[in-house]
Amino acid sequence: KNILIEFFDYMKTHFKDEEEYMKAIGFPQLEEHKKIHRQIVNDMAGMVKNVHSVDVLKEMIATIAKDWLLTHILQEDMRIEKYRRKAQRNSPVTQPQRFYIYTCACPGKEHKLTEAIHTFVKNSKSGIHCKECHCTIAFQHILE
Repeated sequence: KNILIEFFDYMKTHFKDEEEYMKAIGFPQLEEHKKIHRQIVNDMAGMVKNVHSVDVLKEMIATIAKDWLLTHILQEDMRIEKYRRKAQRNSPVTQPQRFYIYTCACPGKEHKLTEAIHTFVKNSKSGIHCKECHCTIAFQHILE
């Protein structure tokens, strides 16, 4: 059950970070996306209450991970990225864009953030976590 609790906590952290990000980029379907997050959390909580054996728990974790990863991340989260890219293409760039390089615990991985997202991360109370290693990303340098 501890694994399920950890997974649940990670999901809530992911959702919180994602909602802050959507707000920072002005994502127009933020409220709709928050409802999806709440529904996923409610569905999970309902399933956890009905766990009676380790086998059922294993099956439940596999189902949740598959549904969450395939449905939520691959479909819903990609809408956010499409919006960000479209907004970036449509906004007139008056000066060369500056990027802020962050790192995490993933070997050799760098996170290249725009100035708006860098400002958001800098002001975030809980920190922003890498989706792969789940560690808080840390600012390294500016790329101009």
